[in-house]
Amino acid sequence: TPVKRKKEKKETHLGDEEHRKYHREWVGQIFFSSHPTTKRGVITLNHKNLPFTVTSSCKDTKGRYILVSIMHSENILLADMDCPNMIIGDDFNCALYPMMDRSPSQTVISKNAKAALNINKEFDLLDIWSYLNTHSKQYTFHSQPHSSASCIDYIFTFHFHLVEQLNIGHIALSDHAPVVMSIQPLKSTERSFSWRMNTTLLMDKKFINYLNDQADLFLEFNDKDAADSRIVWGTYEAYMRGMIISYTSRRKKERVAKQFEIERKIKRLEEDYYVTKREVTLIEMKATRIALHNLVIRKLFYKQKKNHSNRGNAKAINQLRQTI
Repeated sequence: TPVKRKKEKKETHLGDEEHRKYHREWVGQIFFSSHPTTKRGVITLNHKNLPFTVTSSCKDTKGRYILVSIMHSENILLADMDCPNMIIGDDFNCALYPMMDRSPSQTVISKNAKAALNINKEFDLLDIWSYLNTHSKQYTFHSQPHSSASCIDYIFTFHFHLVEQLNIGHIALSDHAPVVMSIQPLKSTERSFSWRMNTTLLMDKKFINYLNDQADLFLEFNDKDAADSRIVWGTYEAYMRGMIISYTSRRKKERVAKQFEIERKIKRLEEDYYVTKREVTLIEMKATRIALHNLVIRKLFYKQKKNHSNRGNAKAINQLRQTI
């Protein structure tokens, strides 16, 4: 066809050498990705007379996709994908359903929204949030200057039967609310369990006192004259490991509960503000977001300290100093 004489994108099951054979006289540029066993593959052929410049390109090594960025009076992204298990999530910068996804509502669908809907139709994808929450209104972005809210962050997939949980979070650490989806694994994987002590706990005086108390308690009942020292030592290791795991688990639960309570408060304030537009609610919401930000930064600092020991992470340390 006339279109294919100019540009061709197709799914293949060929290796690198077979893909190179597509370089005919009319072909100016060829981009392909091959699977090692020819299980899948994709190829994009561009006519030599097409007036554009390739600015960048990337592909995976499993024959699933090719991305080519071209310049032709404006930036254009050519994407060729062989993705049967496709999940697309992003900030699309437009409301697909302005009657439901905007406050105040609108009736006009933008060009970007129409393009996204056409892609969904072509690949048989669903806006999974709208599909599972037909009558629910929640927003992922709030514009304070325009006093408007909108849902512009979406997850598209056709594996709706695998979705276990789907939530829109709160706007706290960025100007967008996260869309969080939990799905059943397509294939079961075996998990390996290994325990390693978090050495940063040794800087916690409460933890040191807790260890000393547990050690004294263990030795009081088990360090007898007739007991074999090797058995006592092996038992002591197992006991103390259990006590350390118990301590860290309890502390983590307390920290998560505190963070969850702050997040719920932010979500409640957001919903109230979308309806009432009260200034006092907005001020309280900002203060609560700052409290959550400080909590997350401290968590990040201790995590970096654990991973990098005395080397630290300059970015995390600077952020922590700014919040103190």
